[in-house]
Amino acid sequence: MAMARHNIVALSGPELASLRLAEQDGRAFPAWAVWKAESFAATDGMPTTLRRAHALNAVLDRCDLIWFPGELLLGSGLGRHAAAGDPDDLARARGILDPIGDRGFLTHADHTAPDYARLLAVGLPGLIADAGISMQRHAEDPQRVAFLQSVIVALQGVQAHLRRWSACDSVSDPGLRRMAGELADRAPETFHEALQLVIMVHSAFQMDNRYAMALGRLDQFLYPFYERDMRTGALTRDRAALLVDHLFAKLADRGDIQNVCIGGLTRDSDDATNELSFLCVEAVKRIARPGGNLTARIHRRTTMDFVRACADCMRGGSGFPAVYNDEIEVPALIEQGYAPEDARDYCFVGCIEAFIPGKQAPWADSRFNLLRCVDLAMRRGRDGLTGEQIGPETPSPRTWPEFWEAFAEQVRAGVAAHAAWVNAAESEADARCNDLTSPLLSALTSDCIERGLDVNAGGARYASNHGIAGMGIGSTADALAAVKTMIYDTGRYTLDEMVRMLDADFDGYGHDRTVLLRDAPKYGNDEGAVDGLAADAAEVFCRAVLRHRTPSGGRFWGLMAANVQNVSAGYEVGATPDGRKAREPVSDAASPSFGRDRHGPTAVIRSVAKLDYGLAPGGNVVNMKVHPTSVSGEEGLNALASLIRTCFDLGGVQLQFNTVDRAMLLDAMEHPERYADLVVRVSGFSAYFTRLDPAVQRDVLARTEHALA
Repeated sequence: MAMARHNIVALSGPELASLRLAEQDGRAFPAWAVWKAESFAATDGMPTTLRRAHALNAVLDRCDLIWFPGELLLGSGLGRHAAAGDPDDLARARGILDPIGDRGFLTHADHTAPDYARLLAVGLPGLIADAGISMQRHAEDPQRVAFLQSVIVALQGVQAHLRRWSACDSVSDPGLRRMAGELADRAPETFHEALQLVIMVHSAFQMDNRYAMALGRLDQFLYPFYERDMRTGALTRDRAALLVDHLFAKLADRGDIQNVCIGGLTRDSDDATNELSFLCVEAVKRIARPGGNLTARIHRRTTMDFVRACADCMRGGSGFPAVYNDEIEVPALIEQGYAPEDARDYCFVGCIEAFIPGKQAPWADSRFNLLRCVDLAMRRGRDGLTGEQIGPETPSPRTWPEFWEAFAEQVRAGVAAHAAWVNAAESEADARCNDLTSPLLSALTSDCIERGLDVNAGGARYASNHGIAGMGIGSTADALAAVKTMIYDTGRYTLDEMVRMLDADFDGYGHDRTVLLRDAPKYGNDEGAVDGLAADAAEVFCRAVLRHRTPSGGRFWGLMAANVQNVSAGYEVGATPDGRKAREPVSDAASPSFGRDRHGPTAVIRSVAKLDYGLAPGGNVVNMKVHPTSVSGEEGLNALASLIRTCFDLGGVQLQFNTVDRAMLLDAMEHPERYADLVVRVSGFSAYFTRLDPAVQRDVLARTEHALA
C-alpha cells in the first residue's frame, strides 16, 4: 500500500482552477459562498438536502444578470457574479460551509451530462410534476420525501431565476425577456426556446460550483426543434447558425471545459449526423476559442462530407473538434454491461471521458504513472530518485520474461493501491450520501425522481465510474524496448550497468545515452516489436484496472490520457532506459514520445492503432501536430480527412490535431503580447497558448511536427 502515496495523481490543473469553495490560503472566497452560507444559516434544522436546494437558489436569486446588447441567449454562469469583500463575512461563511461539506471532483460532484432531452420534452413544470407524483408514491419514506422536496425547490429556483431575467431592465430585447418568463412555466416550443432553456440550466449548474458540465449530444436533442421550425418556415439555416454561434461564444466566455458531442450513431444504430452537427462544426470554426469542447463521433457510415467538415475546422488551429471512433467505443460500452441503445448514445464529459448522458452518476478520474513501474521493476520496487521501497519487492530479473513479470506485478500492485485510495475517499463521501446531495442534477438524471434517491445515492440508472489514466505509454514502451533489446536480446549492457547509467542521469555516459536513443526501437514508427510492447503494457494496465469496482458498484476504467500531468509525472521519475533524462516529461497520453516518431503520420497512426482501446472505454487521447502548409488547400484537406479515416479503419479510437507551426509557437513564447488569441490543443482541451504554464508550453512545442504530403 505504500505505493499509493507515490503513484497516484488526483486531477488538478485547468479542471479545478478557482472552482472550489475557497483557496486553501483563504485569499479567494467569492460572493456566492457568502450567499450560500447565509442561506444555510437561515435553514438550520431542515433536512440537509433541502438546505442545499435553498442555498443554490440564494445564488440564483442574487447573482449578477449580465447581458450584452445583441446577445441572443440569456444566462450569466460561471464567474459572472459579484466578488465578496468583507473579511468578516468570509470568515463567517467559511465557519458555516466547512462543517457542512460538499462533494468534490474525486467524489463525483460534476463532470456529467444532464438529461436535457427530458428537460426539453416536459419543461421545468413537467419535472416538478414528476417529483410530486413520486413524492406521493414514497409518502411512507420521510427521507425520500425530503429529497424529492429538495428537487422541487431546486427546480422552482431555476423558474424564479428565469423570471428574474424576464424582469431584468438591463435586457433591452423584449422578446428575450418574454421568452425567459414563458420558459419558467412551460416546455419550449421552438429551436430558440430549446437552446435558451438548455443554456439557462447549464448556467445554473455552473453557479452551483459544478465544473466541466457537458451539454451532451446537442445535435440530437435539439434537432426535433430545428427540423420542425425549418419545416414550418419559422427558422432559416442562417438564423439557426447565428443562434449556434451565440451558444458557442457564450460557452467560450465561461472559461470552462464544456463538452459538446456531435455525430455518431442514433440509439437505433442509424447515422446520427444531421444539419445541426454541421452547424456546430461551422460555429466552432468561426468562434475559434476554447470553451465549447467539441467532440465528433465517427463510424463506418459517417459521410466523408462530415469528416471533411471536421478536418476543415481542425486545420483552423483551434484544436476542435476531437474525433472519436464509434466502432471501438460502442462495443466496449456494451461489453461493460450498458444497454446497446444507451451505449450507442454515449457522449463525453470533461475532456474526453465517455459517459451515458442523463442516466449516469457523475464521472471522476485520477492519474497513474506507468513509466514509474519500469523504474520499479529494474530496482526490485525501489524508487530510482529516492531509493525508497514504494512497490512490491519483486526479484531481480535474470531474463526478459522475468523482467516483464516484474513490471506487470508493479503495475498490478500500483493499480490495486490506487483503487483502494480512491475507494477510501468515495466511501467517506458515500457514508454521508443523504447529506451530500445534488437536487438539481438529480432532477435531470434518470431515475432519481422515480426512485426518490440522489444521483450519488443509488438514484441514477447507472452508477458512477472512476477512470484511472495511464500516463506515458509511449515512454513506457520505449523504456521496455530498450531493456529488452539492450540487456536481454543483445547483451550490450547488464541490468546493473543500465541502473548505474540511470543513477548518474547519464552524466559521464553520453555515448551510451546516444546508443539508447538511436538504436533501441521507438513507439510511433510502425515497428512491430516496440508497438507490441506498448499494446501489452496497456493491456496489463487496463485489465488490472477493470478488476476493481467502486463502493457504489460502478466501474474502474483505464484511460490512455494525461491531461497536462505528463509534465508532473516526469518529475517523479529518474532517468529511464529509453534515454530520457531524470524529471523530463513522460510521453503524452497514447501518443508516442515527442520527437521519437520519425517516420511520418501514417507510421504514427499504425502504431497507436495497435493498442486494444476496447479495454480502455473511459477515454483516450492521441495528440498530433501537423504543419499548417501540409493541410492547406483542397489537397491538404483531403489528406487530413483521409488520415482520420485510415486511423479509425485500423482500430485507432481518438485523434486531435494542432496545426500551428513551431516558429509561431517559439515567437509566442518570446513575445506573448503579440499572440493573445493563439489557441492550441493541449491534451483533451484547447487553451490560449500564452496563458499556459511554461512547462506545458514547452511540452506542446516538443511534439513532432508532421507533414501529410
